[in-house]
Amino acid sequence: MASPALAGSMMPAGKSPEAGLAGIWRVIEAKPAPWAKPRRLSKRDAPLLAYAIEFAANEVKGPAPLACPGATYSSGVTYRSEAFGGKLAHDKDGALAKTLDLESSQFTTFRVTCGAVTRDFYVDDYANLVMLEGDVVYTLERPTGMDPAQYAAGYSGPSFDCTQAKTTGEKLICRDAALSASDRKLGEAYAALEKSVSPDSFATFRAGQRAWLAYASKSCGADVPSPASIADRNNITDCLRTEYADRAELLGDLRVATAGALTLEPRMRFRTRAKPPTEESDVYPRLRGGAAATAFNAFVGKALALGKWRMDDRRLFWLDAVGDMRLTARRTYTVVRFDSRIVSLQVATRDFTGGNHDILGLQAVTWDLVKGRAVTLDDVFAKDKDWKTFVLGVCRDDLHQQMSERDAPNLDDAEIAAAIAASSQWLWGPEHATVVVPIDTIGGLPGGEFDVDIPLKDLAPYLKADAPVR
Repeated sequence: MASPALAGSMMPAGKSPEAGLAGIWRVIEAKPAPWAKPRRLSKRDAPLLAYAIEFAANEVKGPAPLACPGATYSSGVTYRSEAFGGKLAHDKDGALAKTLDLESSQFTTFRVTCGAVTRDFYVDDYANLVMLEGDVVYTLERPTGMDPAQYAAGYSGPSFDCTQAKTTGEKLICRDAALSASDRKLGEAYAALEKSVSPDSFATFRAGQRAWLAYASKSCGADVPSPASIADRNNITDCLRTEYADRAELLGDLRVATAGALTLEPRMRFRTRAKPPTEESDVYPRLRGGAAATAFNAFVGKALALGKWRMDDRRLFWLDAVGDMRLTARRTYTVVRFDSRIVSLQVATRDFTGGNHDILGLQAVTWDLVKGRAVTLDDVFAKDKDWKTFVLGVCRDDLHQQMSERDAPNLDDAEIAAAIAASSQWLWGPEHATVVVPIDTIGGLPGGEFDVDIPLKDLAPYLKADAPVR
């Protein structure tokens, strides 16, 4: 509890906080008061750290002991010698005040009264709030990284204990609400993987995560002592936000699928190189559960060239120097169908190799679990049926509609027919097939891949009687 400011220097108390105080603030730092015995704080010592506090009409929302229904507010000016119950009165050279960013001889003070308890929040040299609870000084900041209206009072810290933050990266994560949210999401996804995949598969994620953490920290400049410049710290924070949000999305989208005794689960490979700076993050499927798994895993290893790294492909990564740009090779997959007969997967790549745009790619992988081999179009369609003409007509109509919606020129039949004829462009779901049609450009811009869904019931007249996709 802080001492009152100079007599007569505070405005009369009221139910509503002033604009300078009203709204969300976030506790970004906790440290022993400079007049107290130095010690390393624990979570028990600093329970308010990384919490958001809302100063609202007649109420303070947040954790105890700050939460207060029926709060009243006042404001005024406090002389430095009387702040914190006079603890700075003998600070003649201002050394203690400097550690609290309170170097002015007087500073704006917001006073919050809750029953018999009064707390003073001092506005420091950086427009943050400084308050004392016990012998711990807390710093509160207007939230950065997200609109304060997007989250409520309460815990908004990361997945780890901020009193134990040691590195520059950890400290910046604790200070930033958006970055903390991404860290929590990433922690939840990582924990979910540990529970859902086998120990062998999780070991690949553990190794990948450790390597990624080191790479993200180094590439964002968070592996060195914290810069004195706020602008430099903000640059590191912005970089970490991008890295953590991207990683959280990647791990959060991964799922384990089962079919009888078989389990299809993700595994990860992660690798970096320094020149040119490149990151490769590769998620690939692994089947467990019997003899069928062995053949499938061997097929996937060959189809995805798991014995090599894509960043070493000079046809794809051909630049030797890219300045400050960071190159990326990323691959993951989606399960379209997995049952006792087939596994049908869509493998997606997203690479940045130094050009103007990311390079996107999709590849279909379908495996016959019963026969132990890849599914081709010859396994699916009857040779005496003119299925290509039927599929071409369906794809032409659907793609023309998609191009019309984008105000783009229509594809010619030869482009569509080339996709139809390739087994690697077909995905087989439980109710429909999907033809993935690659388009190089649309109006001079990268085109990407366009899907055409065809119900299996419409394809039924053209399928073999023993087609594995039935």
